Amino acid sequence: MLNNKNKDIHLFNYKNMKLVYDVNSGSLHRVDDLGWELISLILDGLEKQEIIYRLQSSFPPEEIISVFLQVEEMQKNNLLFSPEPALREEALSPHRVKSLCLFVTHACNLSCKYCFARKEGNYRPVHMSSQVAQKAVDFLLEGDGPRFREIDFFGGEPLLHFPLVKETVNYAKKRASLLGREVTFTVTTNALLLDDEVADFLEQENINVIISIDGRPQVHDLMRSRENSRGSYTDTVCNAENFVLKRKFDNYYIRGTYTRENLDFCEDVKHLLNLGFESLSLEPVIAPEEEGYALREEDLPRLEKEYDRVAELYLERKLSGRPFTFYHFEMDLEKGPCLYKRLSGCGAGTEYLAVSPGGDLYPCHHFIEEKAFFMGNLLEKPFSLRREVGENVFRAAREREKCLSCWARYLCGMGCSASSALMAGGLEKNYGLGCSLQKIRLERALYLQAAAAVANAGNEELDRPHFL
Repeated sequence: MLNNKNKDIHLFNYKNMKLVYDVNSGSLHRVDDLGWELISLILDGLEKQEIIYRLQSSFPPEEIISVFLQVEEMQKNNLLFSPEPALREEALSPHRVKSLCLFVTHACNLSCKYCFARKEGNYRPVHMSSQVAQKAVDFLLEGDGPRFREIDFFGGEPLLHFPLVKETVNYAKKRASLLGREVTFTVTTNALLLDDEVADFLEQENINVIISIDGRPQVHDLMRSRENSRGSYTDTVCNAENFVLKRKFDNYYIRGTYTRENLDFCEDVKHLLNLGFESLSLEPVIAPEEEGYALREEDLPRLEKEYDRVAELYLERKLSGRPFTFYHFEMDLEKGPCLYKRLSGCGAGTEYLAVSPGGDLYPCHHFIEEKAFFMGNLLEKPFSLRREVGENVFRAAREREKCLSCWARYLCGMGCSASSALMAGGLEKNYGLGCSLQKIRLERALYLQAAAAVANAGNEELDRPHFL
């Protein structure tokens, strides 16, 4: 008999495809009209006989019984109406640091309007010293934890301090070899200094590169200008194209930001694809409403339609053999991260920390220079990491009231703690606009999973309800 108590189910209809997502198991089902109505009535709290009585005027009784049996079988196999997973508290405890974001400089050769660093006014244009960089590497590699570690070079514009980047890579590789670790590297750059010398080094060391391009020339130049207000699009794209071609279109990401100035950001996705870039991420700007370019709640209907356009483009190209990667749509329900990893999100404050040019530690790059989130300084003698600050960030994500009952809680990593603290006013609060956009993207990502499965099945007649 069906157990009505576990109703952690999300139903949504997208592009005339009726989908049922079982929150606790992560199972996705495509259903027909009967399956949709039956599951909806179960969620309304009706008992089996009442459901049959209500549905028999629209569907044959034998079909209703057949679908009921399928639903009961799925519940028995924990694929539908599944119980909340039993989580081991020790596995949810904060983990050891395995990734550092190094602000190798606060200086930059651009003056981007939405830059979170530029806004604060307490970002002095200083470079990180070799001493701080080496202390950071030692801190990362000598700590307990997994064998694999990661260093992200950030700024400012990290290539303004390219000698330190090279020095740090060499030092980290030697230390990792001695300590039995393996370390990987990422550089986030505006590409203005991405010349042949830099490109050759990044290629030689197999360093992942994230390049900031917002899209069409007028969109990019509006937000990402030089100090003299001259645009940066032409130089950025020229260098980015040369670099991506040099590394054979591998191991890179184009990372853009969309604002209220380009709510039609699907056009920017198309523009980037036309340039030959096929690994993309366009992120919503995070900014207070008083900024003219800031996104607002009233923009959500328009943004939802724009994500519809991106999803349609994504599916069209995938089915025609010209796929591209769009970060927010990359989902694997069968082979994706384990539940504990998903619940730890980005790991800010525990697995992932940021280091300022002066050696100050913070829970993530968005918290840099936020005094309330200071976790210690690498040059302190003796050095002491204020783990409680990071643990507070970690725990707050699991305790946000709206997150605990949200259907997306096992898919979104419990949201962005920096957005909660800096936009919503507290770690325990939800940044509403960010949550809404996340759920919009996740529904489309789930739909794309289902649409691809249907296409692979050759559009054959599917059973009711059909498990993908």
